[in-house]
Amino acid sequence: MPKKIKTSYEIKKNRLRRRFTGGLRDVFAALCLLAAAAAIVMVFIYAYSYVLSMPYFQIKEIAVRGLAELTEKDILALAGVKPDQNLLAINTAVLERKISVNPWVEKAYVGRELPDRLVLEVKERKPLALVKQAGDFYLIDKAGVVFKKMGRSDEADLPVITGASWKGKTPSRFLPGALSLITKLSGSGQYAYLGAISEININDMFGLSLLTDSGLHLKLGVDNFEDKLTQVKVVMEDMEKRGLGGSYLSIDLCDTEKITVQRKNAVGRNPQGVKSRKYKT
Repeated sequence: MPKKIKTSYEIKKNRLRRRFTGGLRDVFAALCLLAAAAAIVMVFIYAYSYVLSMPYFQIKEIAVRGLAELTEKDILALAGVKPDQNLLAINTAVLERKISVNPWVEKAYVGRELPDRLVLEVKERKPLALVKQAGDFYLIDKAGVVFKKMGRSDEADLPVITGASWKGKTPSRFLPGALSLITKLSGSGQYAYLGAISEININDMFGLSLLTDSGLHLKLGVDNFEDKLTQVKVVMEDMEKRGLGGSYLSIDLCDTEKITVQRKNAVGRNPQGVKSRKYKT
């Protein structure tokens, strides 16, 4: 064999040997790394299992907070947590979803207080009014969420919203205004002269009309509801000066340029000899 060909053969042979040896080293290093990672994972799994089985972290107390309408028994039944469960094994997200199934629950929070206390904190919905739909009454909150149908045994001293309609999931455009009025009138003494709201009627064409327990029937139209309520006081004071107070009044504020007042002894009845009075502002 010529010397030149022999030299080339030896070079290729040595090159292949180095590549093979280097490959074996890389494979061995990778196997060692995998073995180390597996060992670490096994240690963590063992440690985690050991911690979850420790009596030190078993639930000894369940604190339920934020309740008004619901009871602690209601929440514990929804959660389904056993006192001897391990605190660290509790899936808080799953527990929150379970509790939130109740229509009164707006939001639920589950927390841990180490070593052995589970905290279930509930934010309840606050009903603002009753909505009448197809002969039934439903509780609605200030955000416009209809969350519970009233049963025969349920009691609620709340204003009633009538005439509200939903097209698909979209409520009447006047519903937010009705809810805002109820919130405003029930939370402030500024409108005490109106009395408490008994009913708000929504008409998609003519807007809102309001009935109070003091005998007022206010037709508010489609906008500027709160501004119109402030004008009612002026009208009522004028009626008192004229000796026409103390009766049921129907006040039409749809057109604030021409406020119309009717005096009634009972809702829907106009006493004889008393004509409607018109006010211009």
